[in-house]
Amino acid sequence: MSDISLVDVSLRDGNQSLWGATGVTTRMVEGVTPDLDRVGYRAVELLTSTLMATAVRYHREDPWQRLRAARDRMPRTRLGFLTTGKRFITFHRTPDAVFELAFTLLARNGISRLWVIDPMHDMEGARRTAEMAKRVGFDEVVGGICYTTSPVHTDEYFARKIAELDDSPAIDSIYLKDPAGLLTPDRVRTLVPALQGSLRRKKLDEIHSHSTTGLSPITVLEAADLGMTTIHCALPPLANGSSHPEAQRLVANLRARGHDVDVDLDAMDRASAYLVRQARIKNLPAGTPNQYDEAYYRHTIPGGVQSTTRRQLAEIRRPELFDAVIEESVQVREDLGWPIVMTPFAQYIVAQATLNVIAGERYKQISDEVIDLLRGDFGPLPGPVSPELLDRALSTRRGQQAVNEGGDITIADLRRRFGKHISDEELLLRAVMPAEQVDAMYAARTEPARSLTRLLAALDERPSVTSISVDDGTTRLSLERSPAGGTR
Repeated sequence: MSDISLVDVSLRDGNQSLWGATGVTTRMVEGVTPDLDRVGYRAVELLTSTLMATAVRYHREDPWQRLRAARDRMPRTRLGFLTTGKRFITFHRTPDAVFELAFTLLARNGISRLWVIDPMHDMEGARRTAEMAKRVGFDEVVGGICYTTSPVHTDEYFARKIAELDDSPAIDSIYLKDPAGLLTPDRVRTLVPALQGSLRRKKLDEIHSHSTTGLSPITVLEAADLGMTTIHCALPPLANGSSHPEAQRLVANLRARGHDVDVDLDAMDRASAYLVRQARIKNLPAGTPNQYDEAYYRHTIPGGVQSTTRRQLAEIRRPELFDAVIEESVQVREDLGWPIVMTPFAQYIVAQATLNVIAGERYKQISDEVIDLLRGDFGPLPGPVSPELLDRALSTRRGQQAVNEGGDITIADLRRRFGKHISDEELLLRAVMPAEQVDAMYAARTEPARSLTRLLAALDERPSVTSISVDDGTTRLSLERSPAGGTR
């Protein structure tokens, strides 16, 4: 049996899967990371560009400050970042110069491990991304093969694609990513040996599988038996559901199978207890094990995208369209040549399905993102595209524009546009986010806001204190702990 290492994904993928990417705040990161650092994880997956955007947009928090807070509190644990390699925060192709700036700043601020996944399996693009990451200072780069089900995603397809990563000097190892939770124990037993047989230099020794169908807690055990030595998991309340296997139960099951897992379970429990308390204070849901759903294998729409679609349909007062949109997404995916259903393509597929259902006509209106996909901004599609859809898309003004190859903007251009004297970190945020959102975030960093943040943090660290008041002679501010444990 093997020595198994764990990667914690609670703060990133657990947050995105169960809390809509908005539940985790910088204060929570500050509170939980000291215990996470004591667990003995192989790495902690902290951020994606989506999480950086939601920090700014929903919390008016500086994502660089969040990253540095984790770095300073986790000196013994590698911090990781997931990239798709062609987009950073925006849903469109990001210029290469902006990507290199982003990677440079991530490495500068504490990220040392990078997962590189290309949902379109453009492995030449993934290799270039890995080379850029190594060039700017990442210690470890893990290339990914992304699992899905479709007529074109066969064992032979995956084996051919993973072999393209084998001789890249910038890639240290390879992992199997199952973003929709479609892998089964039986499928792992056939797929993993086929993939390992295509590698001569690199190891496929890491697995990331969501619990969407309820099978991943067993699936990852089979992967461990097949020689994969690093497994992604999460802590309650950010485990199970559409997130990942629960870490404590996973450790027990691995040990029951004879594997060695060197982690501090007490530190895990303390970190989990902190997150459970925060979820209760903020009225955030706790993940629970999902029942198996055979129909999920038909549409494969991730749980987070489904919940967002329900909310958006409710906002336009058409909640009754949800089932029709999910069903239409099956046809849209086929017409698009079977792209993998993960960010950003899951959102492209569902948005186009929604347009089709609302219009009552397929492709009467085609979204800009789908046009970009069809004209090749994200690389070649894996299967044949509907000729009718392709003709419609490429006949539009946007469809006739040149393919975005990522080289159309320089840092000098950005400096001329946004200012010569702002920090690199601010420059990047302004390059990829709406100005009003970045302005609001920086405005929230004024001294009164920072003082209130420190006051809240001090009260949170002293559960025996029930109330606190501050009075400067003209203004009085009072905070009282609510019965549930929060402040009001």
